[in-house]
Order: sequence, then structure tokens, then C-alpha cells
Amino acid sequence: MDLNKLIGIPFKLNHKDFKGCDCRGIVHLYYSFIKDKILPFSDGKKIFFRDIKNDKERIVSVLKTFSKRVINVNDLQEGDIVIIKDPKSIGALGVCINNKQILHMDRVVGSCLTRIRYLKEFILSGYRPND
Repeated sequence: MDLNKLIGIPFKLNHKDFKGCDCRGIVHLYYSFIKDKILPFSDGKKIFFRDIKNDKERIVSVLKTFSKRVINVNDLQEGDIVIIKDPKSIGALGVCINNKQILHMDRVVGSCLTRIRYLKEFILSGYRPND
């Protein structure tokens, strides 16, 4: 599948399809359609990003079940999942497309690519899925 089909998908909380998705949804779509891999990306409960501490712990807990932490932002590679901070919540998840860009969700424009250098100070951590 062409990566361009993942650009411009509208934001829709707790969804993960081409009609709309949230940050976990765009990571799911990337892995499903670009990498042909399904990640166990849920603890079975919806996340509404209202309880910052609890939501971050839940997301990190799920990430740890299938990936290892990337310690240095400069070491991010294609396919690494990043947690991006936001003033109101833990922010969002995104996925490195290469060592220069991150695919992520923006509530206004939908799914988009942003250069890592613009997000570097906002990246809380990165996780590399196990093979």
C-alpha cells in the first residue's frame, strides 16, 4: 500500500480505519497496511486521554508487551512508535516513517507527516516493536 493513503485521514477518537482514526489508530493502520503486521495495541479498554498519568501508564504498559524502549531520540528508526507530549494530555502516538519524519494525528488536519526535528523536544519516548 502507498503511504500517501495514510495522509489526511480525519481524526476520530478510538477509531482505526480510513474513515477516521486517533493516534493509536494511525499506528495500527501503518503497521497493518504498510508493514503487514498486527500489533496488540490495546488493553481492551477505550482511552479518552483525560487522565494523563493513568492513560500514559496504560499506553506504555501495552507498548512494553511487544516492543523495547529506544533511549535516545536520535536513534529513532523506521517503524519506531513515539509518544509525543501535548500540554493537555500525554499527547499522541506516532510512527517514524524514516529517520526524518513521523506519521501522526493532528486533531485539525488529521493524519500527517511532520519532520522529527520539529517534534524532537516534544517526544517523550520511543518504542521499537520486536521482530
